[in-house]
Amino acid sequence: MKRALLNISFFALMLLVFGCSPKSVFTEPLLSSQTFRGNKTLPKERLEALLPQKPNKRLPYTPITTGLYFYQLFSAKLPPFSYKSYAEKKVIWEKELTKLNDDFDQRVKGLDINSEEYLKIAKKKESKAQKLTRKINEGNWAMRTFGEAPSYFYEADAIKNVEKVKTYLKNHGFFNYSVSYKKDSTFFNRRGIDVTYLVDEGTFYPLKQVDSLVVQDRTIREILRANQNESRLKAGERLTLEDYNDEKVRIENLLKNNGYYNFSKDYISIRVNDLDTAITKGIAAITYIPNPSRPPQNPNYRKAYPINKVTFISDGSSPAITVPKVDTIYNRNIQYIFVNKRFSTKLLDSKIDIRPNQLYKLNNRLQTEKNLYGLDQFQFTRINFDTTRGLLDATIYTRPLDKYQFTAETGGSVFRLVFGPFFNTIFKVRNIQGSASSLETNLRFGFEAQTGFFDTDVVSRNLELGLNTSLIVPKILAPNFLAQKLNAFTPQTRLGVGAEFTSRQEYSRLNFKINGTYVWRPSPKKFWQVSLVDLNLIFTNNQTKAFLDYLDTLKAQGNNLGQSFNRSFVSTISASYTYTDDPYGQIKKGNYLRLLMESGGTTLNFFPSGKIGFVSSLFGDSLQFFKFVRFNADYRRYLSIGGSKNASFAYKINTGIAYAYGEGRNLPYEKNFFVGGPSSIRAWRPRTLGPGSAYSFRNLDQPGSILLETSAEYRFKIIRFLGDYNINGAFFVDAGNVWRFQGQNTEGLTGSDFQFDRFYKEIAVGTGFGVRVDLSFFVLRLDWAVKVIDPSQEEGNRWVLFRDKSNFRTNTQSDGYSNSLALNFGIGYPF
Repeated sequence: MKRALLNISFFALMLLVFGCSPKSVFTEPLLSSQTFRGNKTLPKERLEALLPQKPNKRLPYTPITTGLYFYQLFSAKLPPFSYKSYAEKKVIWEKELTKLNDDFDQRVKGLDINSEEYLKIAKKKESKAQKLTRKINEGNWAMRTFGEAPSYFYEADAIKNVEKVKTYLKNHGFFNYSVSYKKDSTFFNRRGIDVTYLVDEGTFYPLKQVDSLVVQDRTIREILRANQNESRLKAGERLTLEDYNDEKVRIENLLKNNGYYNFSKDYISIRVNDLDTAITKGIAAITYIPNPSRPPQNPNYRKAYPINKVTFISDGSSPAITVPKVDTIYNRNIQYIFVNKRFSTKLLDSKIDIRPNQLYKLNNRLQTEKNLYGLDQFQFTRINFDTTRGLLDATIYTRPLDKYQFTAETGGSVFRLVFGPFFNTIFKVRNIQGSASSLETNLRFGFEAQTGFFDTDVVSRNLELGLNTSLIVPKILAPNFLAQKLNAFTPQTRLGVGAEFTSRQEYSRLNFKINGTYVWRPSPKKFWQVSLVDLNLIFTNNQTKAFLDYLDTLKAQGNNLGQSFNRSFVSTISASYTYTDDPYGQIKKGNYLRLLMESGGTTLNFFPSGKIGFVSSLFGDSLQFFKFVRFNADYRRYLSIGGSKNASFAYKINTGIAYAYGEGRNLPYEKNFFVGGPSSIRAWRPRTLGPGSAYSFRNLDQPGSILLETSAEYRFKIIRFLGDYNINGAFFVDAGNVWRFQGQNTEGLTGSDFQFDRFYKEIAVGTGFGVRVDLSFFVLRLDWAVKVIDPSQEEGNRWVLFRDKSNFRTNTQSDGYSNSLALNFGIGYPF
């Protein structure tokens, strides 16, 4: 019955869309679809990417083009509305654009094009012209936001596409190929055309010989022969256009790293000898330098240049400083010129790889730019080379950033309609005493809406306050042999002190910390962070009687979780590695991986008592020490769907294990794993899921020492508004849980320990829908989630979606089981 109703509803929708359409505004047949047939070696997706025309998007598995329908609807003039049609408005907009240009010419007549008044008028005119041009080309706001412009079929486009595919086959090593196309009318819409491109790839011959060189200059020829094993052209493989271009770039970079400053890949010609393919069943690649058909424009292309002179200029000039102060310093054959602002020449010398009396190397130039950029002291770095005197002089030109920088961000979360805002600021002071070091201070102030441990019907805002200051030194403070090895990887040493304060209904917690961390980046995609010193002194105060009684109850059961709330000293060493395909923004397609290893209390193993004497004497014997090892792996994958920028699929897998050893076998509270909340399993409130299938009558934070968490999202664009801003949507599924090691605070909590024969039955599942307002510079996120599988219920009764709530156990004081929609508010994507 339900399936029949669904089919009737779908059929009615089709009638509505096609039957209520306004009068057609399409003057040409529409491109309904285009596909390839006959290709066996080349994937269809690669061939489709050659076609600039794209059919209008359809609803999945239907012929319905909703975007096209709304485009047609909002471009027409429909009764009883009195607005003009798109065709009528287009004429008006074109007249307005013409008048705008004429008025501009009159207003700026006689003005200097570099004057402030001219630039102000021109900027205002350009803004209006862009809006009018967009309306003329793309239609009114409703057409652009809800509609999609029609994609027309033109015979000339199909003919051009055939030639494009032929060229592509030729450039990818195929011979005796053929390409044609056929067109058919669509079944549902006679105005639409289905285009099929028929491809016969013919045959391809592998490369038999790739080391044939015809090079005039003997030295260049010897360099190429010595590095032939690095060639992108491999014997036995098919010649492709990508390999062809990569080989030219390789040769150019090779020669530029051997002093040939004026050399260009345009001076290279790689030709294919296919005259004897019938006999040899292969082809030969021949490299010509110079290109026989295009002589080099620079006659000095085969001259290897040594660096003659290096000059570094830091231009800190300002209109506010009428008499600039200029300092000129010579250090290790480099001339430094500082205008108004000096930097350490010793530090700069370690960052400059371009040295006098050494051959010019492209890699040294790029590494120097990377090193100087990594100092976070300059707005830009530009390196110029001058060969007018027959010598190669290098000038490194930089402009310093502002000494003081202040940034701020705000956001929050929502729980039970109670908003928990936060405010985060960063204040940075650069180039302290000319050392190129920076002092960075971070202040975080916020509230998190949560119920209490015991009064779960009352939501309060828990205060979170943090103040951290770090001295950032742009090098590794370590023995010279180690520092030199990492010098090319934008190294930093961060020395920090800070304090964090949290106030909840049941207790308050104060954490003083000192840390020293090394960071370096081997490549734009890879990032290392090693902390050899991370000391934390933690105080838990203002504990309520009910909370203390609860901890005593756990202790009586043999559960030592209460020790995590004692006055504590936590010392750790750690190392983390991060890989990301897109380090400068939200990943749309690619991978993200972060690995973290921590060892806590390692140095305590060298003390007979397992404690640090002077620390204990300062704070008393009640001070709690911890020993543990902890590992965390977070992997994320991002996939575009159908080659479209409007939809993507993302998922993450987050796992971890933390093992406590020594007296008490306890973890510091902050080193536990927690799940639930806006960036975790969103159907549960923050940190309240688990451990395992344990059931508690209180909504306590639920720490765990074993973590398994995964999320998947289908992300899609809903509408575009105000230019490039978008409202996006997402369907998501979250799953996971935390567990504890047997005997590690599992007493009194049946099902909280990890067991291979049942852990998979204790995976919690939640699902929901999200709306994201993408304002380019940041994203506002609203996610609504509901529980699907709740492991805290009895086995066999854990599916809670659309079930009678009276059948379930409840850990709230209200009547019945609660599975209402959980609203999560956040800044940015959840992962």
